[in-house]
Amino acid sequence: QLLKDMTTVVLLSWPLPYEATLKAHEVFQNTPHEGGEGRWALLRRRVIQHNIRVIATYYSCIEMDRVASLLDITKDEAESEISELVCSNFIEAKIDRPAGTVEFGKRKGTFDRLNSWAADVTSLLDRVDLCSHLIQKERMVHAARAKNAALLARNAS
Repeated sequence: QLLKDMTTVVLLSWPLPYEATLKAHEVFQNTPHEGGEGRWALLRRRVIQHNIRVIATYYSCIEMDRVASLLDITKDEAESEISELVCSNFIEAKIDRPAGTVEFGKRKGTFDRLNSWAADVTSLLDRVDLCSHLIQKERMVHAARAKNAALLARNAS
């Protein structure tokens, strides 16, 4: 069941529903080999890391408080686990501590950011040109109306 759950793109709750069965297994016992608690703690970390990868598939940007509540851990634990996954290249993310957010996904390279900026500047200049054209058109319409009103006033007198 654990393997099936770890291969799906679904958040796993901790403690696991089948925790008693898993803890009874000799891998998590200290009797044949020492370190059963350490292996249990490692399993918990792997479940948390699985859940972070699931969150990364569903969210592009999420608050750290929300990540911590989804994982049922503290913000510091969530941040350290996300950092570890980023350093080991399992996920790509950027943590913004002042804003308290995490952005998942590839970061734009310098060339892509420059192209995006150039496209934004071009779009802005196109809009300024359109506004200038509309203002000039409005001035011409008002001038024609004023000229027409002056002609009508001269003809009326």
